[in-house]
Amino acid sequence: MTGCAWGVVYGIMNGISNTALLPSAPFISIRPQIALPIVMGIIAHPVAGFLVGFTGNVIGDGISGFGLWKFWNWHLANGLIGFLPGMIRYFGIGKITTVRDFGILEMGVILASGVSVGIAVLLDYFFLHFMKFPESFPSWILPAFLTDSVNGFILVPVLLMMTGRLILTLEIRTITLITALLVMAILSTAVSTTWSVRDDLVSTEAMIEIFYLSGIVSVLIIFAGFIASIAFVRRITDPLSRLTRAAEDVEKGIYELKPLDPISRRNDELGQLSRVLQAMAEQVRTRENRLLLQVQELQIKIDLDRKAREVAEIVETEYFKTLKKKAREFRSS
Repeated sequence: MTGCAWGVVYGIMNGISNTALLPSAPFISIRPQIALPIVMGIIAHPVAGFLVGFTGNVIGDGISGFGLWKFWNWHLANGLIGFLPGMIRYFGIGKITTVRDFGILEMGVILASGVSVGIAVLLDYFFLHFMKFPESFPSWILPAFLTDSVNGFILVPVLLMMTGRLILTLEIRTITLITALLVMAILSTAVSTTWSVRDDLVSTEAMIEIFYLSGIVSVLIIFAGFIASIAFVRRITDPLSRLTRAAEDVEKGIYELKPLDPISRRNDELGQLSRVLQAMAEQVRTRENRLLLQVQELQIKIDLDRKAREVAEIVETEYFKTLKKKAREFRSS
């Protein structure tokens, strides 16, 4: 399907989700479909992601009765949220196979959510004047950013996995598991905390304010926890990746494993495994050098034996015997 076709799908999904708007947010709904333009920008091209987001928001607003061009700033914002994550291809990322790739992907999703909402707000402030500041922050700006960033953060890796763009290597399995546990723990804590204090709040508005405040705190904690998770996972998977590459080098006949020196200095199991692999590689190199020397010596012996046989064969010929006899007669004459 082309970008415009996916834009129609995205628009229809926007129209459906706009029937259930967020509390106190007159135009913002929970939009899990926001992952669609982001994924299209990544797997196809940033321009394709922009087309899906832009055309889909136009169609969705039309279906919802908001008007096709009334909120054109949000059409641009939806286009940008599909365009910006697609730029990871210029970081040399094709398929996502490492913790580094995964970190750039997720940070790109959150950054795209913040930049797109920020641009929509600026365009409204200078041209449209629909928003009233600061009243629109909790009722429009914050809900838009929270829903886009959280939905994208959770759903984009799932869709990329389904399309084969995210490969379940050891690094990816580890970071996705930790990230999923982190997100579930923080979001469930935020929801339960908000729910537990509902009876102590004096109004529905107060509860909504607590809900969005919990959302902000949750996103910040997820962000910080994700950065910490990347550092933790790399601490584990980077040595394993080096060990894997070292094993591949040994298979290719490369026995100089200096890149493993930092790992070999560790006192844990990975350090022990690295030292064993280096020792094995050194033993293989020693045996291979010894074998090569033996082969060379054997080749020399074979060449000498061959020369001796060839000389013997020449000496035993009638022609050589005749020459030898004539030489003897010549010396005696």
